[in-house]
Amino acid sequence: MNQPNLSKSIRELEDDLGIAIFDRTAKGVVPTEKGREFLGYARSILTQVAEMEALYRPTDDKKTRFDLCAPRASYVSQALTEVIHSLGPDADYSIDYREAGAMRTIKQVANGVNQIGVIRYQTLYETNYLNALTERSLQSEPIWEFSCVAIISNRHPLAQSEQITDHDLIEYTEIRYGDGSIPSLPVNQAREIAQAIEAKKTITVYERASQLELISRIDTVYALASPAPQEVLDRFDLVQKRVDIAGNTYRDVLIYRTGYHLSRLDRLLIEKLRDSAARAIQES
Repeated sequence: MNQPNLSKSIRELEDDLGIAIFDRTAKGVVPTEKGREFLGYARSILTQVAEMEALYRPTDDKKTRFDLCAPRASYVSQALTEVIHSLGPDADYSIDYREAGAMRTIKQVANGVNQIGVIRYQTLYETNYLNALTERSLQSEPIWEFSCVAIISNRHPLAQSEQITDHDLIEYTEIRYGDGSIPSLPVNQAREIAQAIEAKKTITVYERASQLELISRIDTVYALASPAPQEVLDRFDLVQKRVDIAGNTYRDVLIYRTGYHLSRLDRLLIEKLRDSAARAIQES
């Protein structure tokens, strides 16, 4: 549908409903409060229609389909592995697993690219993330809450330390992911965070295996991450150390669209995620 016809259809819909769905300004259009409510209901209805069509449409496709968008964390891939094993060796399945930062995951799920996702955020900014979920008509369920650990090579100068402080880490290089944006952050806070990162020595990566490989091969780098399964640490000759730094409380939550009904595999994944997270905490 071209732009003039789309605009006309929207105005006719607004007249029928008796509400303004969008505020129109010289810079474009933005949903009104009633408009956001309407769009949320419309999105939910479309999701349910798609699910009904998938349920009742005749098909010979017996393939089990499952998808997930989640943070770059070893406990997640460990949980997914256990879900795959539960399907059995003869199962016919198609699984789409991608790793991404929180905002990318929120967009993936809100746009229907992924049915479910897991996002990670510092609890200090929980309101920002929960507002972002509400604006996109997304629901959430907690997975776990944790404090980040420093993951380092077993040859690192701090490898024998019981606990590490932020002062201990000043002279070393942090390997960090480059997509850790925080939604609706005031400009002054965003600037402070950027300046703090700029003051450090950093290596920015976007892929978990690269991060682990670099830590394994460079004795003077570290990453602040969720507690990792011991088998992953052993595979890369790494150790993890508790760190005493401000604001070190994080939460991982499962997200999905309002109106989406979690499948048996979705529920199994939630169970395995919580089990895997609990084991990682015990081993840290």
